[in-house]
Amino acid sequence: MDVEELARFFSALGSKSRLEIVLELLEDSKCHTDLSSCIGKDVSTVWRHVKVLEDAGIVRSLKLGKTVVVEVVDPASTRALLDLAQKIISGTGKR
Repeated sequence: MDVEELARFFSALGSKSRLEIVLELLEDSKCHTDLSSCIGKDVSTVWRHVKVLEDAGIVRSLKLGKTVVVEVVDPASTRALLDLAQKIISGTGKR
């Protein structure tokens, strides 16, 4: 298990804004401008957060014409991980 890689992954999800971006992207892929509107941050801030999420392997950006669209790399696994985290937080993940 690569501890550095895991730390980068969980650190990327440790920001409220980045987590909001991931949750938005789990609904549907979006361009940076749409993400900006969804989370209430300026586009340059969204770009920086997306870069951190990309570096952690959580999202990827795809250029479609003049538009850059961001999507979650593995939506099913990401959703399952977030659901599991929510269960742990709420105490339902205990045996």
